[in-house]
Amino acid sequence: MRIGIMGGTLDPVHAGHIRVAQLAREHLGLDRVMLLPAGDPPHKLPPTSKQDRLEMARLAAQGCEGLFACGVEILREGVTYTVDTMRELASANPNTQWFYLVGADTLDVLDSWRSFAEVARMCVFAVFGRAKEDVSTEKMRALDRKYGARFEVLPFHGPDVSSTEIRRRVAQGASIAGLVPEAVEEYIRRRGLYLCAMSKEEILSILKGSLKPARYVHTLGVAETAKRLAPRYGIDPMRAELAGLLHDCAKYLPIGEMRALAARVPDVDAAEMEAVSVLHAPAGCVLAAERFGVQDPGILSAIRRHTLGAPGMSALDALIYTADFIEPNREDFPGLESARSLAQSDLFAGMRRCTELTNQHLAEQGRRPHPRSLALLES
Repeated sequence: MRIGIMGGTLDPVHAGHIRVAQLAREHLGLDRVMLLPAGDPPHKLPPTSKQDRLEMARLAAQGCEGLFACGVEILREGVTYTVDTMRELASANPNTQWFYLVGADTLDVLDSWRSFAEVARMCVFAVFGRAKEDVSTEKMRALDRKYGARFEVLPFHGPDVSSTEIRRRVAQGASIAGLVPEAVEEYIRRRGLYLCAMSKEEILSILKGSLKPARYVHTLGVAETAKRLAPRYGIDPMRAELAGLLHDCAKYLPIGEMRALAARVPDVDAAEMEAVSVLHAPAGCVLAAERFGVQDPGILSAIRRHTLGAPGMSALDALIYTADFIEPNREDFPGLESARSLAQSDLFAGMRRCTELTNQHLAEQGRRPHPRSLALLES
């Protein structure tokens, strides 16, 4: 049995990984190629959970003849080292010849792998060039002389696509169609992967520590309401949930810090800078980007617009604005149920009703609504 190994963080596994695996299988006469997502590698901490990366590998392998996913590194506790993996695989499969697929750039660091000489005895390294980069035969000869490492040079280059670029595109709301298998693309969307630099659990932990208890409960209500309503209006529910979670992230910053952040938002005006009750919205969009790693302009805009609104609101803007008003933990007041009812069938009508009720409340207090709120009703 001849089996290839496509290792690495695979965060996410993409079309380039699949193409290289399939070409290597054909060129080397491999029976199968294993997609092997790393568990806890010593050199870097993947931003995505081990379970998510393994599931994406499984989805990518489905329908690809000769490819399969293996969770041996995911299931093993502690830091992941290739030597431990190869020992386990070789022990369980004594009659198998292993071919470890590596890019040409990896040649420079191969001998830094733990117990590399032992790894070299257990597998052949199948080396493919990166885009516009040839494989260094000199480096391979040196590793052969020192460690007895064996190499097969594959006659093709890996495509010019990277997991880093895919994560960046997802974070910015750009398409990744064709860059990953369709099933992986759907999984990323459904799970809300790569939307920011933190997991949902990390975000909740920060919010719980920085918001007052009632505000934290409100935040959860906004996020859940936005996520629930999103599919009705063609909005990605995971993006809606993230915008809902972070809409009040700057609510309890010291006022000086809040003003400093808000001042960096291009359209903030003097009236907004003086209105402490709404200043957290412009400050929050900056904080969401810099502390939580949100890059999607649509999510940042929804955080920015959730207090005063503005003419030309996007569907996501309108959803977070409305969810902030109608979430189930709001204490009942006249008009609230009418806003909730409208939001179920017509998002922008619901948003306008929320604005009317807010402006009516301000008028009763002898306060004038911000011009952007008035302009929202006139648009």
